[in-house]
Parts: sequence; structure tokens; C-alpha cells
Amino acid sequence: MPLATKRPSLNNEVFSEVWSSNGFDGKTYEFKTNCFGDFVALETCFLWTITAVIVESPDGVRFELEKDFNINTYSGEVTRRWVLYGPPGAGLPRPGEYRFLYQEQEELVLTQIVSYDPETVDPPTSVTWSREGNDLVVGWTPPAGAMPAMWYKVLVFPDEGSIISDRFEWDARSARLRNVPLVDGATGSLNVAIYFSGDYAYSEYLSMTW
Repeated sequence: MPLATKRPSLNNEVFSEVWSSNGFDGKTYEFKTNCFGDFVALETCFLWTITAVIVESPDGVRFELEKDFNINTYSGEVTRRWVLYGPPGAGLPRPGEYRFLYQEQEELVLTQIVSYDPETVDPPTSVTWSREGNDLVVGWTPPAGAMPAMWYKVLVFPDEGSIISDRFEWDARSARLRNVPLVDGATGSLNVAIYFSGDYAYSEYLSMTW
């Protein structure tokens, strides 16, 4: 649990995390802070009105997060967060304490300190996909060491339109996304990622034409 300072009551509204990312194209990082609570009614979370979130690394490097508030209309997943994805191959963050600085205009309203210790899992491999009617069927080879604390997400990135994704259990080797909202001839790409708290790994992207 992050340690909070400055208006500490706000600590109950947000949860900050430093994640390891181990993709097919190299290791990198992700910094994010999420609203706590009922995701349908999270307009009350102060992340709505915050104007900047800065992460300061143990060696003093600063990163500015981006606001990411959306609803995945296919899966129903609600996102209420600020996030920054590191570039592929940037390497895992160094171990230590990361300071999350929340600003409203020029005022620092909350500081959270997150301890990070690198941990990784390998990405899924041998990803395949096929169309069955309006369903998308995806298969993959799980990484060694997949266990019940983990989960998969299949992600579709249409060239036009919103991301389509859904979540599946840790022991899955395939998934069916029913009635995906794609028109005949739609193009894009997809991949499969495996997650556990503090870490995720994603497969290569496959091109697709629906």
C-alpha cells in the first residue's frame, strides 16, 4: 500500500503502482494511478479534477502521466486512471521508492510513495486467430510458470474504432470473443497479454482482416 503525505484523506481515493512490462519487443515499465471504489460512480474521485501526476524515480528522473478515462464498450471495463507506458526496450525500472506527485494547478495536493522490486513473467507465444461467424477465436501457448494469481487479456486494435478486449482465466489456452463489433473487411491487429499484480507481458501483434 502506498504511503501518503499531504492531504492524506485523498489516499483512500487513489492507488499508485509501478509495473514491470516484459513484451516480445523488450522489457520496459508502466506507471499508473487508479481511482478506488465503484467504477460506475467514480466521477467523485479527485483524479477527475487533478491537473498533473508526476512520478519521480529513485534517481530523481521525473515522468509525467497522461489522463486515461474511458469505458471499453465491448467488455464493459471502466478505466479511471492516469498512466504512462515506457517505450519498448527501455528496461525495467530500478528497484526502490517512487514518488507519485499529484497537482491541482500549481498546488501539490498528495504525495504517495511506492516501493518497487522488479518481477517479470514471459509473454504468451504462438498466437493464432480465426473467425467463426461473428466470433473471434484466439489461441496461444502459455508461458512457463503461469499460475492462478495471473490472468490473460485478448486485445484487438482496429484501424478504425475503439479497442476491443476481454479477460480470461490463468489456465486458458484459447478464448472466444463473441459478437465482436467489426464489419466485414475491417483491418487491425491483435495480441495476447498475461498479467499479475505488478507485472504483465504481451505477445507479438498479429495483423488481421475481418
